Amino acid sequence: MRKPEHFLPALVNKKCNQCAYWMTPNCPFYENARKGVLRPGDDACCDFFPKVKQKKQKKKVVPLKVSGVCDNGYFECIYNDKPTFLVKSENGFQVLEEVTIDGKPFKPKEPKHYPYKPYEFFEDSLPDKQTLYNQIREEFETFIDLEPIWKDVLAVCVLLTYQQEKLVTTCYLYFVGDNESGKTTALNLLNELTYRPMFAVSVPAADVYGYLEDADCVPVILEDEIQGIDRDRDKIKIYKSGYKKGAKVPRTIMLEHDRIIKYYNTFSFKAFASEKLPSVKGFVERCLFIQMTEGYPKKEWADLSKDDSKRFEDLRNKLLKWRLETRTQDLPQIELPFKGRIKELWKPLLQVAHGIPVYNVLFNFIDDQIRERLDRKQNTLEGHIVRGVVSLYDGEPLPFVRIWDWLQEDLKGKIDEKTAHKMYCQDFDVVTKRKIGFRLREVLSGERKLIRKGEKVERAWIFDIAKLRRIAKKYGYEFVTKLPMVVTGVTNVTDNRGVLPSKTEPNSIEKNVKTIENSSEKHAGTLPLSVTSLTSVTLLDIKVPFWSNKFYDKHECAICGYNKLTSWKAETFKGQEVWICEDCKTEWEKQRQVE
Repeated sequence: MRKPEHFLPALVNKKCNQCAYWMTPNCPFYENARKGVLRPGDDACCDFFPKVKQKKQKKKVVPLKVSGVCDNGYFECIYNDKPTFLVKSENGFQVLEEVTIDGKPFKPKEPKHYPYKPYEFFEDSLPDKQTLYNQIREEFETFIDLEPIWKDVLAVCVLLTYQQEKLVTTCYLYFVGDNESGKTTALNLLNELTYRPMFAVSVPAADVYGYLEDADCVPVILEDEIQGIDRDRDKIKIYKSGYKKGAKVPRTIMLEHDRIIKYYNTFSFKAFASEKLPSVKGFVERCLFIQMTEGYPKKEWADLSKDDSKRFEDLRNKLLKWRLETRTQDLPQIELPFKGRIKELWKPLLQVAHGIPVYNVLFNFIDDQIRERLDRKQNTLEGHIVRGVVSLYDGEPLPFVRIWDWLQEDLKGKIDEKTAHKMYCQDFDVVTKRKIGFRLREVLSGERKLIRKGEKVERAWIFDIAKLRRIAKKYGYEFVTKLPMVVTGVTNVTDNRGVLPSKTEPNSIEKNVKTIENSSEKHAGTLPLSVTSLTSVTLLDIKVPFWSNKFYDKHECAICGYNKLTSWKAETFKGQEVWICEDCKTEWEKQRQVE
């Protein structure tokens, strides 16, 4: 037992088990503690000596890498009994357990950290590019029943995936077909041969750019059953931007006391398989579509043997070594006779195939692809609208009703009995007047005007002749104007009633320009300083009209140009204030109801 003199008031909150002498021979009551007379919760004595808390040493974490360039040279993560790096230096190839980048050590990733089979070191001498191409081409010949030209394309795409850091753009492959047509088999074969692929179904958008995080390693994404991609807005944006080098997705990461913005890469070669074609125009233009049908390959994928798997592994190990061997060699810069999207998609394939016979095969095949893409572009809704405007436009304001009637006949559409602004057609489902108006403005750079024919006001569209000619050529049409040469800017000249000149004679044009100037001078100063007189404002430019009881003088309507007693001001989308008459305000309300 402990005596009272062994207790101090200052230690009243301390306990025996908190003492450094607890259950040690240094404790004056060691025997009592062993016999259980003293318990851990008992009050401490005057010999209390607090325990010294030792700080836990943080385990040093070495960052992991898959690919990149280190102090010794370019390296790739492989697995030979354990994770190692295959490094290509000036002295040749060597296998290291750790590499340093600017003096900082890095370890290789474990196979459980990536979704593909690990690579191994191919110790034999490396074959040339033609031999590698032939071996890849033979695998597609064995497992896929497809047109020979597409087997050539697939074989070159496999080579391309090992050279992505050198590319500016890349293409996407899109396999489309019914069940049992070989779509998944094609993706399986790409998964066996391409560079560090992620083969999955229903990949979330965050996982797409998360997998492409490492800037030193541009892997491959293979996605099966991609139908419905049109409804995934985030992922479709990533795929639309990811065909071009440098595209990034910024994401904010919240820390304990701060936040940072991290930028993820989206550029990489990608391949998809689906039973349906996508409808997003920007995504469609970035894909090479391969139509798959049920065939009879030399060997079914279900009959895959160990020998086949071993052959795949040897081939991909050769390709990895070829990648390291050629990392310092730039791709050839070739001059091509085509441009635009076709050039962006096919130039990287031709650069990789340069120097082997398949180059000429692909080059000749591009002509067929140009025609096919042109046919696909003409069969879109925009293609029909462009053809209609090119057929109807003669330089004068083109009434919208003429465009609508032409499209109804061309698309074999049926007008909705309840709502006349809707049309049903077989190819594009529901087509509305509002959608047509957006396409006229966005695709054809049209400008909408109100023209007055007697007492009737109707909508019409005006197009720049030079722009219309270029757009028509883009869609494969030829626009030949029957008008005399139009002076730049004349097509947008209107008189004080908002109507284009009926003739294009120089005198008529000068007269109308002069009329606008006189009208502006005449009414200058009659409006408040915050209100501007505009004769080129359309109903589409009006954001909102509002009542004003301060000004009851006659003012020139910014839309029709007439001088009427009005109490309506309007704000445009550009932040300007204008006067509009009662008739134009009523027409604006009707248009809003239709839209």
